Amino acid sequence: MARLRSQPRWVQAAAVLPILVLVVVPNLYLSGRSMGTILAGGAAVDWHHFVEAGRRATDGGLYDIASDYGFRYSPIAAYAFAFIAPMGELVWRLFHVVAAVALPSWPMRLIALVAWPFWFDVEAGNVLVFVLLAAAWVVRGSNAGIAAFVVMSLLMPRPLMVPILIWILWTRPDWRIPFAVLFGVHVTVVMLTGWGPAWLSVLIGSGDEIGSPLNLGPSRWIGLWWLVIGIPLAAWLTLRGRLGWASIAASPYWLPYYLLMPILELASKRPSNRAGT
Repeated sequence: MARLRSQPRWVQAAAVLPILVLVVVPNLYLSGRSMGTILAGGAAVDWHHFVEAGRRATDGGLYDIASDYGFRYSPIAAYAFAFIAPMGELVWRLFHVVAAVALPSWPMRLIALVAWPFWFDVEAGNVLVFVLLAAAWVVRGSNAGIAAFVVMSLLMPRPLMVPILIWILWTRPDWRIPFAVLFGVHVTVVMLTGWGPAWLSVLIGSGDEIGSPLNLGPSRWIGLWWLVIGIPLAAWLTLRGRLGWASIAASPYWLPYYLLMPILELASKRPSNRAGT
């Protein structure tokens, strides 16, 4: 970077131009398109799936996947969505903005608020910004952040959450017993709902997202062979504490909002991750 600053301005501009062309300009275009869809009244598709799941949790058909409906989270999450559904789509989207502003540093907040993956998350009404928020506070050593992330890992499990969960259990031994207790309670309650076998079946078959036109990852072209590279890479990155990139590497597919996770690299770590810090 210092060497680049010592070069003539035209050399500096030439070095920055590819970044503008390949990253900044497409990001601004796609962010603007998502904002336009939101302002034009476009439906938050994932939010409506969550609301429908809340209804089906009691009426039946919770895990009946169709072209216009799909739910892969815990049945406990479905009951939770039934509880929060009255807030409506607009308030749910506004909570996404609140979550971005609640990130622990201004660089994280500013990048999130201009990033297309964030606005795609808002447009769809998904939950990735909340995952990022909890993960960022995990890195900062917050017990509240760890609790939130552990609960989300149980209710809304995704492969990209595994490196962060492993990092919690590795660096925070005081959370191992609470995690085991929460895991056991969650499994017990899920089985009591009667939805356990159906949820497990849907989780096993969730790899169909690899063929989605929204999959921006390598698996779109090489399929599950990506995991031969991605899993060892995720393990190495986790050992180095590079949890944002580890999350991406661990995911079999990269939906647009998954690309929020590298922002986690900007969450500065506290000097110690021991219990009580």
